[in-house]
Parts: sequence; C-alpha cells; structure tokens
Amino acid sequence: MDLTKLTFESVFGGSDVPMKPSRSEDNKTPRNRTDLEMFLKKTPLMVLEEAAKAVYQKTPTWGTVELPEGFEMTLILNEITVKGQATSKKAARQKAAVEYLRKVVEKGKHEIFFIPGTTKEEALSNIDQISDKAEELKRSTSDAVQDNDNDDSIPTSAEFPPGISPTENWVGKLQEKSQKSKLQAPIYEDSKNERTERFLVICTMCNQKTRGIRSKKKDAKNLAAWLMWKALEDGIESLESYDMVDVIENLEEAEHLLEIQDQASKIKDKHSALIDILSDKKRFSDYSMDFNVLSVSTMGIHQVLLEISFRRLVSPDPDDLEMGAEHTQTEEIMKATAEKEKLRKKNMPDSGPLVFAGHGSSAEEAKQCACKSAIIHFNTYDFTD
Repeated sequence: MDLTKLTFESVFGGSDVPMKPSRSEDNKTPRNRTDLEMFLKKTPLMVLEEAAKAVYQKTPTWGTVELPEGFEMTLILNEITVKGQATSKKAARQKAAVEYLRKVVEKGKHEIFFIPGTTKEEALSNIDQISDKAEELKRSTSDAVQDNDNDDSIPTSAEFPPGISPTENWVGKLQEKSQKSKLQAPIYEDSKNERTERFLVICTMCNQKTRGIRSKKKDAKNLAAWLMWKALEDGIESLESYDMVDVIENLEEAEHLLEIQDQASKIKDKHSALIDILSDKKRFSDYSMDFNVLSVSTMGIHQVLLEISFRRLVSPDPDDLEMGAEHTQTEEIMKATAEKEKLRKKNMPDSGPLVFAGHGSSAEEAKQCACKSAIIHFNTYDFTD
C-alpha cells in the first residue's frame, strides 16, 4: 500500500520510519479481567450480535409475533432457534438473546462466542449478570428521561424521512393547525441523555404523544412536532413505522461505542494493549503493524499513520466440530468440510490493510493516539471498515 498519498493538511513533506511492535509488561491489565469487564458492560443482544458477526460473518434473523399483552421474538442463527416474550419487542429480543447464549454455553462453545469463564458454570454466571441489563435497558439508554418516556407505543424518530424538510417550522405549522381546528395546543417536554448528548422531546396533543430525538433541542422539538402534524393529517396509523425499538437500538449502539472510547482513553500503554488484541489467536491468525511518521507540522504537532494488516482466524463451523468429535472423519466428511471451509474463506471480506491516524505534541503521543483509534475499531468487532 502506497502511504505517500496519505497526508494531513498541516503536514508538508515527511519520511516513513517503520517501527517494530514491542511489548511492554508495565501497566498491563490482565487479559481475563479486561475481557470480563468489557463483557459485563454489554447487554445480551450486544454480545449475540457481535459474536454472530465475528464467528458466522452474519447477523441474527428475527421473527415477530404480536401477542395480546406483548410480543414474541423468534431468533434464528446457525440452525438454532430460540424465543423470547415480553411487553416490548426490545425486551423480547433481549430474553431470546439470553436463551441463545445459554445454549451456546451448554454446548461448550462459550469461548467461540467470547463469553468469559473457564467453566460452564462461570460462563452461565456471567450471562446471568448481563441478563440483568436487559431488565434495565430503557433506563440505561436515557439517563435523564422518565420511565413513561420509554413507552414503545409512542411514535418516535431520530431523523426526518426523505422528502420532508428538517428546516421547515413544523412547530409553528402544528400550532397553526391546532388553532384553526380548535384543538388543544401542543405541549412539549424535553430531556437530555448526557452520554450521547442527544435531546429527547415529547409532544403531547389530544391524548396522543410523539417523540423526536436529535443532537439539538430545537431540532428534536421540530421533529416531534412534525410527527404530531402527520398524525393529525394522515391518522396515527401513518406513524406505525416510527418504532421506538429501532431508535433505542441506535442509541444503545452509540452508548456502547462511547463506553469503548472511554475505556480506550483510560489505557496508559495503548501500544501494548493493541498488540494484545491483535495477538488474540481466537480472532486473528497473524498480523503486522507499522508506524509511518510524518514531519512535524508548523504548529509543532507530530502526526503518524499506523498501518495494520492481519488475517482473521477462520474458525470451523461449531457443528463441524461436533461432527468430528462424534464420528470418524471419513473421506466424504473431510471433503465436505474442506469445501465448506473453502466457500467460507471465499465469502469473507478483505481483512486489511487498515490505516489509523494519530497526532500529539510528541511522536510517542501521536503513536498512542493512533493505537487508541485502532483499539476502538477492533473492540467493535468490525474487521473490515
């Protein structure tokens, strides 16, 4: 890969200085404890989706059945089917995810799914701990939002649909419509999620509520007003697609990324921490990393590019492992397994190289900054972007 084309605006001219990765035993957090801490910050659904992407290179398939007092969500992944029931789709998904993870542990495959624990009992205990997160899900995704603001039945959106102008004064249009129709004036309530720095505004009118979520309070209010305006114009049925579940999932992902970023910022030796991640034989078969140091800018800022190439470990299908353990590896079985492995490798996305930028008041600080970006990237289980 030609890195001469990758420059910063503030850098003019530079030289490439390959750096060999080195280990530092100082200030290193034990891997097992770090893995457990990261695991316990997640919900069952997060663990499931991340592992599904890492192990099977695909996302779970969901089916929905509406019940008299809630929903039943059916999860299908790698020929395993589980169900979860709850009063909301989101909670039902969490329960199904818990059941799936339990089945993984019962089959002795918890290590493949990155579930900490040296024994099945320990792994199940760790799952029990994160299953509590599913019960507190709504509260954790909106720090300053009241419980009734998390009602799944309230039409919710975090963005205007195509064709609808976000700069239109929907608050004014809704106010005008309420006056002409002699309806109750809209009432607005707002709150802010301090972690995601997003505002949530609820518009109440005629015993109906709508909800807008944006980074600016004014925009969230305008979005909530548009939803209410649409409900009055086209009927509340027109807002069925504006489901709180999808919006909450996006907020969860944003919060999860913030947690990863916070944890990466607290690591003192980010270089060694990155080497630990890339040396994990459960995820990568091998890797190489090089720092390309650019010249110092006129402002005295050091800038570097960190290039990482790696090969992701191609794990055999867990069902193949069971088959191999229970049956003699006949020539036909070995041939079928080899074909499946060949197809899986063919369908796997490219695994590099990846380039991360870093800057700082010194070359070392710039390298640590680049390593931080790489740590955040790999801790999202996204191996391709």
